[in-house]
Amino acid sequence: MITLNKSMIILPHDEIIKKAEERKKNGPFKLREMDGFMGKKSLKKSDLRRDEEGRPILNLKSLQDTYINVFTQYEYDILMQIYECGNWEWQDGDIPTRYNAWTTYKENTCIGAFEGFRYGEIQRFVEKSLIRTPQEFYDIQDPQIRDMTIEEINKWFETNKPDRRSKGIKY
Repeated sequence: MITLNKSMIILPHDEIIKKAEERKKNGPFKLREMDGFMGKKSLKKSDLRRDEEGRPILNLKSLQDTYINVFTQYEYDILMQIYECGNWEWQDGDIPTRYNAWTTYKENTCIGAFEGFRYGEIQRFVEKSLIRTPQEFYDIQDPQIRDMTIEEINKWFETNKPDRRSKGIKY
């Protein structure tokens, strides 16, 4: 294990695969019961800025050479909602929720943690890129993206974009 700083740890390939297997056993992404921690800056419901349509606006940190392993369709959809609230786009300029990349590689799907992002299979990135969980990506943001923020974003998307493709809806 290599520690670059307190928030950036690069794990060997076998440990990344082991973490993925543990996540598989533990089931889908679980929202934390406690929203925020002492000494950490996190968004609260009232802190969310919104655009003219009422959609939450996020200012996301771009993490070059970093990919997020989305183990479930649910994790993927939430991440795409977060990206869309950050005004990020796919490399082709399409909005994040218009496409469902998770169905290609399923639990082995990795999504870039940078603007103009792309996706691929975890084995493609594990040797030369940092692999993170969605929660690790949310924790790195400033302010951190907490459960309350995710719930507000999900509520907006369920009301305003219930049939988004990122959710696995077939057309």
